[in-house]
Amino acid sequence: MTQIMNKELTKGTVLEIPPLPSFHLYMRWGEDKIRKMVRYHHNLLRLSDIDNFLPNEYEPFEHATRKTADFFVDALSRGGSSQNLYGYPALKMRYFQITVDEHARDVWLQMYKKAIIDMKMPSEFIEDFWNWIESLSLWMVNRPTKSKLPRYPYKDIWTDFVEFSHLNRCS
Repeated sequence: MTQIMNKELTKGTVLEIPPLPSFHLYMRWGEDKIRKMVRYHHNLLRLSDIDNFLPNEYEPFEHATRKTADFFVDALSRGGSSQNLYGYPALKMRYFQITVDEHARDVWLQMYKKAIIDMKMPSEFIEDFWNWIESLSLWMVNRPTKSKLPRYPYKDIWTDFVEFSHLNRCS
């Protein structure tokens, strides 16, 4: 797997390019639902304690949301539209004007967890999608306070996505 090193910004953390989730998520959900999930996630971030993560003004917020949605649609569809429009998604530089530390990353991931659940992502796609955005989130951290960023692989947090009241229990 390709590894990229940026010691100055990540304090020596080796970042791997995360594998893309299954193309079948895009086929099942489609572009519209993916864009709605990104918009929902961005609105959740505006209500969180990292409300400075995105612009408060309407036009800049719309631009940021559209650009992120374009990236997600492009990645999940295996297309080429967003990279052609915007170039390579340099996440550290995109967020460099604001502090993205471990806490901001954690909130970003928590809001994606909520978006996945609330938007009712089909359960068979959650693991791949989560592992992709969890790895992707490492690239956003531009002001780390620790030498090693915490990881949250699906295998460690899968119970967060399960509605246990729907499971049949043995008596």
